[in-house]
Amino acid sequence: MTEPGPKTRRAPKGEKRREELLDAALQVFSLEGYSGASMAQVAAIVGISVAGLLHHFPSKISLLMGVLQRRDEANQRIADEIRAEKSLDGLLGSLRAINRSNATAPGVVRAFTILNAESLLDTHPAWGWFQERYAAIHQRMQGQFAELVAMGEVRGDVDIAGLVEEILAMMDGLQIQWLRFPEQVDLVGRFDTYIARVEAAIRA
Repeated sequence: MTEPGPKTRRAPKGEKRREELLDAALQVFSLEGYSGASMAQVAAIVGISVAGLLHHFPSKISLLMGVLQRRDEANQRIADEIRAEKSLDGLLGSLRAINRSNATAPGVVRAFTILNAESLLDTHPAWGWFQERYAAIHQRMQGQFAELVAMGEVRGDVDIAGLVEEILAMMDGLQIQWLRFPEQVDLVGRFDTYIARVEAAIRA
């Protein structure tokens, strides 16, 4: 695999405008989904022309990818900060931290959830992105738990693949219930309680 070339550094003004457009796109996607959103809506929120928007994002697909990528990069930074060393506490702590971060941004979670559901159709522009994302997450988390088994922190008889599926299902499903019943569902408390049960069940 060849190393990627050096990234072109954006001017501060251009970077600021790009972030404004991603924020606006997130807002529109959270209300309209991808299929119902328009470039004109996003441009209007920021107060620029569609031509100005196309200067930063040449298509609605590129705008969608920008929103999705930024969300995942933010979660990865959170996970990396928490999981400074390889340990069960670090891995489970990173999952808790991501969930807590999501709890502060319902608009982000709503947009991501809508796009995730829409992309179950293989004709959706984000179908491939979500397929690759979940495959990568499964592979990464299974590898992390396997390392902890080798280190003696996690029991050797744990079904790691099933555990990862269960954790991701809890994260995604709990977010849907929280978005629908925000006054009833304690996203942070419920997930923390679940992770505590997971820890007790798998720790060697």
